[in-house]
Amino acid sequence: MYVRITSSGRFYYKEGEGKSEHHHQDDYQIQLVYAGKARNYFDGQPYDLESGDIVFCRKGRYHAFSATSKEGVKMLEVKFTSADESVQEVLGGIDTKFADRENQIYTLLSRIVLEGQRKALHYRSMSSALLMECLLSMNRLCLEHSLPLYESNPIHQLRRSSLATKSEVLDSVDAYINSHIGTSFSLSQMADECGYNQDYLYRVIKKQTGLSAIKYINLVKFERSLSLIQNTELSLSEIGWNLGFENLQYFSRFFKQHGGIAPSEYIEKVRRTTRTDY
Repeated sequence: MYVRITSSGRFYYKEGEGKSEHHHQDDYQIQLVYAGKARNYFDGQPYDLESGDIVFCRKGRYHAFSATSKEGVKMLEVKFTSADESVQEVLGGIDTKFADRENQIYTLLSRIVLEGQRKALHYRSMSSALLMECLLSMNRLCLEHSLPLYESNPIHQLRRSSLATKSEVLDSVDAYINSHIGTSFSLSQMADECGYNQDYLYRVIKKQTGLSAIKYINLVKFERSLSLIQNTELSLSEIGWNLGFENLQYFSRFFKQHGGIAPSEYIEKVRRTTRTDY
């Protein structure tokens, strides 16, 4: 399977801004809204979009869109071409509009955009491989939406029942961390409020995640910091404060230790409006 990316980018459009009707003559386009709201038109038919929604514009369609929320809209966009028949089969199963509520597609598109920005060794090949994974995931996602409940539900229920005990423990830990993420708490306090013996809780966390309790809590905090940078307009100082750090210096040190990049550098890459032509 072969796809060729022609451009990728992360864009911000103010309310009322967007693109007037234009013709996608040679390429396909994926747009994912990750903040705000927009209205897309395909061959004159409107589609209202909110955070987590994806639209797929096929080659040959007429397309327009504009931001509809006061805060504007933020989008990830990837354009590509392909004449591969096996790819055409995959594209045939992708809907015009669908939702990415678990951020699976968002993660893949974000990596494509970063590959284009950094232009590391073999970035074209890496970007194409990520896009192919993205298209296959989109195809599966759309197929799952079309399956009747009696076909899609049993596997889900089986997985839940087989992991019920383990999931409940980790779910309670996650819930506690998320509700106390901006405060200072001890591991014994977390164990008591989750209703488990402290040693047992530590063993479950280690078995489920491969991390110590402290490292797991820090990972949850780091992931929350990524989400706040990607999906809000909060400053780094405000993000650090929301996560319980006394000042920006402590937060910056924490972020770089876990992400390998300064938060100021990361936020500039994520929030700037940019397009990369391949």
